[in-house]
Amino acid sequence: MLSILIPTYNYNAYTLVKELHNQLRDLKILFEIICIDDGSKSELNKFNLEINSLSHSTFILLEDNIGRSAVRNLLSEKAKYKWLLFLDSDVYPKKSNFINEYLDIIKRSEYAIISGGISYKIDNSKKLLRWKLGKNNEEKSVFIRSRNSYKYFFTANFLIKKSIMELINFNEDLIKYGYEDLLFSKSIKNKSIKIKQVNNSVFHLGIDSNETFLNKTKSALENLSYLIQTNQLSINDVRIYSIYNKLKKYKISGLFLIFIDHFQRYSIKKSSLFYYNLFRIAFLDNISKNSK
Repeated sequence: MLSILIPTYNYNAYTLVKELHNQLRDLKILFEIICIDDGSKSELNKFNLEINSLSHSTFILLEDNIGRSAVRNLLSEKAKYKWLLFLDSDVYPKKSNFINEYLDIIKRSEYAIISGGISYKIDNSKKLLRWKLGKNNEEKSVFIRSRNSYKYFFTANFLIKKSIMELINFNEDLIKYGYEDLLFSKSIKNKSIKIKQVNNSVFHLGIDSNETFLNKTKSALENLSYLIQTNQLSINDVRIYSIYNKLKKYKISGLFLIFIDHFQRYSIKKSSLFYYNLFRIAFLDNISKNSK
């Protein structure tokens, strides 16, 4: 009935899988849990291998890194049940009846894609930047998410029919981190498939340090520039690129590039979203200049 699919990379997913397994076992339904490590060769995989000791649960080690999109497609191909629940390895259900909530929604809803939402909590001041971004941009009520279901679709926690995944795959051109959620959401929208937003969120536990998050942001912006240049996304699909494009049009984006090191340093030091956004504008201009 339900395939739970968890891509991971250098992360201990066993605690998450054990909680899900307990919930599924109590419900006495047909299920499988598949977790794939995307070629991290991490020492943490010694814990992930314990997943294989749980019933109907499999942990797979890939020799090579195939990318965040490709590993999700691979998980979908391996799944055998009608409904697929995708979860990132660094999340944890907010509710003890997390699985049952989704099962009830399946019974009551005719939607083929269901988005549960994401929540944030923090335990380290050096991770405040990513926490602030998540709180401001991602942790939204069902009411707000439902007003723009495509904008607030996150691959960290969503349920989808396998038949839809066979119709709309993740774009495997994207190897690096960033914007695969948006691109997948746009593909859903282009197919006129609706997304049901529900109150069944997970905590995002694997929050990056400020410095690590800035480095991931650089990768994400490179992805974004590629997607726009290849017409897979439009300028207006992402607000920060729309702002950058206007500044570039008036020939003032270069002023931001002059202060890029300053913006990066203050983003990290002050956990400032203001400086973070200035850094993103400057970095987009840097990408543009280096591509000429």
